[in-house]
Formats: sequence, C-alpha cells, structure tokens
Amino acid sequence: MAIDDVRVITNRSTGEMGRLVAGALHAKGYCVTLLEGSAATSRLPLPEAIDLKKFFFYDELDQALVRELRKGHDIVIHAAAVPDFRPSRAFRGKMFSGNELTLKLVPTKKLIEKIKKIAPGSFLVGFKLAARKFSGRFPANVKGLFDQAACDLVVANVSHDGEYQACLFGPRGRLSPDGLTKKALVTVLTDTIDLRS
Repeated sequence: MAIDDVRVITNRSTGEMGRLVAGALHAKGYCVTLLEGSAATSRLPLPEAIDLKKFFFYDELDQALVRELRKGHDIVIHAAAVPDFRPSRAFRGKMFSGNELTLKLVPTKKLIEKIKKIAPGSFLVGFKLAARKFSGRFPANVKGLFDQAACDLVVANVSHDGEYQACLFGPRGRLSPDGLTKKALVTVLTDTIDLRS
C-alpha cells in the first residue's frame, strides 16, 4: 500500500507457500499460473512452465485476479497475504522526513469473496492466518471463509517465533492433523485437491 511515491506499507510474507504449492501442483501435471507479490523474498526455484505474474499493490492484485478468473481456471488457491487496511490516500511525490505524520487507514475489500462470484465453477482453497495455535474446535474465522467466500477447502495456519503450523479444513471439519509443517501441508493439500477437484 503506497504512502507516497517512495514509501509503502507491506507485510512479512515471503511468498514461499505460493511457490511450494505451485511447484507441487506442476509436478502433478497441472498447468499453473502464480500471482506473486513483488516484495516476496522466497528464492525457491520455479519450473519454467509456471506462468509467474508479479504484482506490487492491492489494486494490481485485484485486477490480475479478475483477469485470471475470467480465463476459467479449474482451481484457485488464494494464499496471498492481502492487507486488511490501506491508507485512505497516497501522498504525491516524496514526503519530507522528520515531520510527524498521521495516517488514516481504511478497510480493503476481501478479494477472496469475489472469486466464486466471478468463477462459480472453480474449486477454491483459502488460507486463514490465526493469531495463536489451534484448539480442538472449528475456528470461527475459518468457518467464515466457507460461509462468506464459499471455499471448498481452507488452510488455517499460524506462524509464531519462526515456527509454522497448519491444519486443513473442509466445510464439515478438519481433514488433517494439527501442526503440519509447510512441506507436509503442501503434500496433504495437493493430494486432497487431486481427490476432490
């Protein structure tokens, strides 16, 4: 999200999950397009056959997503760490440093909620970052992705102090054990997609 023509607000997402999933699906014979943030730091190599499209800002991701959805992809995996807020306006040029600045942040629209509206026949996988490790219950924020975005699968994940854990959910409950590593999750997720898509 742009603050001015030089400064931005970003997040700590590395893009590693997107590359792991894209590579695993390609290895299973799927034709893969990957939308990846320009700030992603992952150096995992991608097969040349994967169509990599970079975006920088929320609006660019929104437009690229709509373009891809209109092509009729069978499976959509929405793992992007899309910001929940953006500055209400971007300043022109470069602001002078040294002065106090107050930014007003406004909510962004949930991109995942438009996917099934544009591509109702697609098999949709959503990702939900949790604030803490899972209890035995069905997480409310995961249920929301099934209800509001009509996801077919949801990955609930948490990253705390450098430790990543995930669990795969279907509309009726969990489909995997808790505490999956990234690589274990990718295996479970892509095998489940093979069985259900």
